[in-house]
Amino acid sequence: MSYPMTMPAAVMPRQAPVGTAAAMPPGVEEAIRQRCAAELQRAYRWLEEALPKAPALSNVVPAMITAVQLYQARQYTACLEEVNAVTASLQQARWAFPTLPPL
Repeated sequence: MSYPMTMPAAVMPRQAPVGTAAAMPPGVEEAIRQRCAAELQRAYRWLEEALPKAPALSNVVPAMITAVQLYQARQYTACLEEVNAVTASLQQARWAFPTLPPL
């Protein structure tokens, strides 16, 4: 008979929540912050140009708002994940609508 190998909760290593400053060294956090800011700006500018041509893309606006809120809360890793998900969705939209600008 085999038993699953589990560690008691008291022995389990604790990790800081994703996107918090305690989870990474300051230099890494700053690099992620800068990348997140750049990706947010890039997606915003693209949406600014693309939305008049394809109003249906407005469905990604709530996710962009969430990404900005995560950035403001200094949860840069979570922000980057959110903006990357938005960018992936926009890339799929570009494949469906080739007249949209390059992303």
